[in-house]
Amino acid sequence: MKKIVICTVLMAAGAASLMNMADRVDVQSPEFTLKNSYAMTLRYDKSMGEKTIKAAVIDSYFRSVASNGKIIRWNKDSMPLRVYIQDSADVPGYYREIVMSAYQAWQRASEGLVSFEFVESPSEADMKCYFKNTDNKKSIGVHAFTINGNRISDSTIVFNKTDDKNHSLDSKQLFSSALQEIGHSLGLTGKSKSIYDVMYPIGTKFNTEITQRDLKTLGLLYSVVPDITNAPLSSEESSQLLTVSEVLATLNVPVTNDTKNLDEIVAGDVSTHLALAEQYRRRAEYEKAAKEYQAVAQLKTDRRSKSEVYYEIAVMYLDAEEYGNAKASAEIAMATDMNDLTETLPALINYYTKRSTSAVEQLETILKQNPYNKHAYKLLCKIYRDKHHENLLNSTIRKYGKTAGSED
Repeated sequence: MKKIVICTVLMAAGAASLMNMADRVDVQSPEFTLKNSYAMTLRYDKSMGEKTIKAAVIDSYFRSVASNGKIIRWNKDSMPLRVYIQDSADVPGYYREIVMSAYQAWQRASEGLVSFEFVESPSEADMKCYFKNTDNKKSIGVHAFTINGNRISDSTIVFNKTDDKNHSLDSKQLFSSALQEIGHSLGLTGKSKSIYDVMYPIGTKFNTEITQRDLKTLGLLYSVVPDITNAPLSSEESSQLLTVSEVLATLNVPVTNDTKNLDEIVAGDVSTHLALAEQYRRRAEYEKAAKEYQAVAQLKTDRRSKSEVYYEIAVMYLDAEEYGNAKASAEIAMATDMNDLTETLPALINYYTKRSTSAVEQLETILKQNPYNKHAYKLLCKIYRDKHHENLLNSTIRKYGKTAGSED
């Protein structure tokens, strides 16, 4: 049978978490069980309501994965996948440890949906990682599936040993890149449009967190019947899985007419307020969502965390095109604590309100004063990409890529 190798040039990506996701509690009421939106479901099946699946699709980039060709992923029964990481004497010792920790990060974040064990020989591995210089020094790595027919034989990731100036790779940059490459090797072949996700095409070496959107996309991917996988699915598993068309069909289902009464739930802790805020936000009840977010801010003990909550409120109102409320929330965020994140809010508001020229001027000023501001860098890159200003994009990457981020 003809052997096909599917290659994907991977780019380092990052994910900035704006809210504290550590607390995970369930709140029980006679009529309604509310789970913290940050303790998300990563396994979807036909027993779930269409609204639940739709909410996950909306808050993910699964549509990009589905539109990128055939669904390629590993059989969940094959977990843990066996991983070989080359122990090369001609690269710094931390290279291998960082790549290993990136695999462990995916396992932890997915709560075991995907899992790995490390082996010493490539002949016994499902996934193989090597360190060798490639022709493309602007990319930290290249990923490839080896496929026979509709079966995955293995997955290979090759990391460049040095950057385009022959310097050893920065540890955070390598870790961020490894997260994205592993995402591709798990089947996340699509790209996110959010600058905060691991699978966003332009990354930053400082963003090293897997986001909710990354995880929801992974959860949906491993909840549908694959076109290509490493081992046949059992008939029982296939019967429980969704098809891509079934998942996408949920987009025609309304989600704003949920009959459960959120107003009857009494919130007393951060996680419950966050869960309520997320639910109200999905129902487009933004004033109620803002009140729940404000309750979270009051429970936070440091100015930085409080400002991040008001930043999230501002973003919510921007998404809803309620620009007056967005500006008011942004002003509170900046007054509470001026930091790298809140400093970008005026530019973000200008970007949303179609004043890209002003936004660019503001972001360039920020980066001149602080070339390490990753939030300003990512937003500036996004604007240039949206406007198809490739020369300006490349110039920005060359100028600030080593301090705030890199194209990879």
